[in-house]
Amino acid sequence: MTRAVSIVRSRGVALLTALIIVAIAAAIAATLFFDTGLILRRTEGSLARERAVLLTNGAEAIAARILREELDTGAAPIHPGQRWANPLGPIEVEHGGQVAAQLVDLQGRFNLNSLRTSSGQIDPVALEVFERLLRNLDIEPIWAEKIADWIDDDDVPRSNGAEDDVYTSLTPGYRPPNRAITSISELLWLPGFDMSRYVRLAPHVAALPRDASINLCSATAALRDALADERQWVGAETALAENRKRDCFPRRDVFRGGLGDPALFARLESALGLGERSLYFQLRTDAVIGTTQFSLYSLLRYESTPPSPPGIRVMLRHTAE
Repeated sequence: MTRAVSIVRSRGVALLTALIIVAIAAAIAATLFFDTGLILRRTEGSLARERAVLLTNGAEAIAARILREELDTGAAPIHPGQRWANPLGPIEVEHGGQVAAQLVDLQGRFNLNSLRTSSGQIDPVALEVFERLLRNLDIEPIWAEKIADWIDDDDVPRSNGAEDDVYTSLTPGYRPPNRAITSISELLWLPGFDMSRYVRLAPHVAALPRDASINLCSATAALRDALADERQWVGAETALAENRKRDCFPRRDVFRGGLGDPALFARLESALGLGERSLYFQLRTDAVIGTTQFSLYSLLRYESTPPSPPGIRVMLRHTAE
């Protein structure tokens, strides 16, 4: 009887041991399967991203070539009715992907760095135009002084502005740059300047070198009205686009005559620069490979300095995924 019990116990231990071994083996197999699947997915995602990067780089090269061909025309106006402004794609590519790109004339926007003079002070004419632009976009004009204080050299706040004492009292505290900005996203550092205001303003402003003049041929409707201190084209963007399908509108001489005050035109030109050509453009390229989405933003500048041949230089790139 004792021997029989011992045999049963021995067999039970052996069975339990076998079950434990099987469970451990199953757990190891499941872990290996999961890790292998994860590695494969990471590899697929990495390969898809590399393909997307190659696609966006290719689109950038095509856009740069088209842009150079348009800008090599000498003194002819640059306007949105030309080939460079046409969207590229979306173009279907292998592996179930597609790529699309769009060029935008950044000199058709208000250059935030024009608020700052070459000596680092606030330009009163540029500030006045910017206040009118904000009104046209239904944004409080007091933000003009706050933004101007953000980039001017001194630490003395204007009546509606803000300097170190405001920013250092925040949690966490920081200081305004007091220099020209390189990205309009810096506006989001201003306390109270929320995403709603930013979304309304972003299509009408740029962060360029101060010597980048406004191209009247591609100025947005809100900026066009802010320059002339009127409300003619805000709300009539389609009509403005129709006028620009074949040629520059308004031409520089026509705009100057419409102001009726030569002194006003001279002040605007001195503060902001008013012309019919552009050197700075932004290219947005979106690529999709499978479930991987990749966007490339390129700041392009046309350069023509003899004896070097004319060409397009990529000044800045940033990505989004």
